[in-house]
Amino acid sequence: MRTEELMTRVRAAAGGAEPMTEMAPLIESVELGTQQILRQFLADAESDVEMASATREQISNALTQYLSALGRMREAALSQDPRLLSQSVDGAEACVNLVRSAQDAHQAQVAQGATVFPYLNRVLFHYGLARSGGARTRLLELLREAPSFIHWLRFELEGREVSPVTAQQVFHLQQLLEAVTATAAVGGALPDIQPEVVALAPQLAVMLEGPLRPGAAKGPTPIPAVNRVFKALETCTGAEDEVEFLLSVLGQCRTSLRTVVPPGGLLEPMRRLNFVLNSLDKMERCLRERTAFEELVAAAGQLEASSKTLAQVVAASAPPPAPQTIPPNPQTQGLPVIFASVLDAGYAFVNGSCDANTLRAAAQHLDAAASKMQKETARVSQSDSRLDSIQQGLELMRETAETLRGLAGSGNANLLEFARVQSRQAVEHLEVAGVIKGNF
Repeated sequence: MRTEELMTRVRAAAGGAEPMTEMAPLIESVELGTQQILRQFLADAESDVEMASATREQISNALTQYLSALGRMREAALSQDPRLLSQSVDGAEACVNLVRSAQDAHQAQVAQGATVFPYLNRVLFHYGLARSGGARTRLLELLREAPSFIHWLRFELEGREVSPVTAQQVFHLQQLLEAVTATAAVGGALPDIQPEVVALAPQLAVMLEGPLRPGAAKGPTPIPAVNRVFKALETCTGAEDEVEFLLSVLGQCRTSLRTVVPPGGLLEPMRRLNFVLNSLDKMERCLRERTAFEELVAAAGQLEASSKTLAQVVAASAPPPAPQTIPPNPQTQGLPVIFASVLDAGYAFVNGSCDANTLRAAAQHLDAAASKMQKETARVSQSDSRLDSIQQGLELMRETAETLRGLAGSGNANLLEFARVQSRQAVEHLEVAGVIKGNF
């Protein structure tokens, strides 16, 4: 059972909405699964050269604390004490956040390197080890993910105004990775590819910052991460690399949604989140088991409906941002206040002068503003030429909020620059539509 579903059901039982007698077996099943996860993690971490011993200890301690919290929660359920059960859920949710924070910190650490692309940084790290005489096993595993990375680049560039000549850089990288894969697989001598990859990366990054094509930002839901799932689904023909890419987008969507509604949130948003996560699980099962196409379509329909409801519930239950003085940053000069204020929080977070929760609250405030503006567009005639610019601007507002939540979870400062570019693009679209005005 998924963590979010367990916490939601146990909290409902503590409030009298579910039978408390049914909770102990559910909790015990999650305990057993977590014990297996911990054992596997410790076994894998021993040979993981990317994981420092301090990181391994931090994650294993967080998992151990979570196991202890589950045990206390099970005992509270057996005692049928609602107050004790509610307290134990609070403790377990805090441990879940500890585990995920430790995992996010590790991911941010391994993502660092000579480029802005975590995948390329990891390839270069293991490539360097292999060139120095180290084992090639992890390098080959990473290189098997190269088709999915290339597919992601093309997927992102599809919606952007990039010239075909410029886009040839992706093909160049593809050829380079394919050549390296072939050489590494047969044990051949590995040439130094770092200068070439490091030179290519900024060119790719600039392309990804290019303006969106008209209509490219549209999607069936108000949640950008879910819209990416539908976009990836539309372009998936069933080819192996395309299916693998779609599966990776499903995983990214789960991660993004969990930042929107983290454990310990209000009960109703958590319930609605579970419906969305269940739909994602169904889609993943259909893809992995190659079930009938009708089942995948049905799961996608459930994802769309449940995502729209989740967005409405989250917007309605969002608390006002906590008052905290955040100084303006020169990088946000000229942006409208709604954008400048949230980016100021991003710069303050990177500089260490505000915490992750403050940044998440700022991102949620931007999301809520986009939702409010979306409702107001209902008054705009469908024939109005401004409507497309408004929709693209609002989608970019939501993408900015999502990027800032990613920054809060990972601490990866590169995301702040992406958020700044997304904000400027949003302002440009909304300015064209006459909704707001920037002064860059």
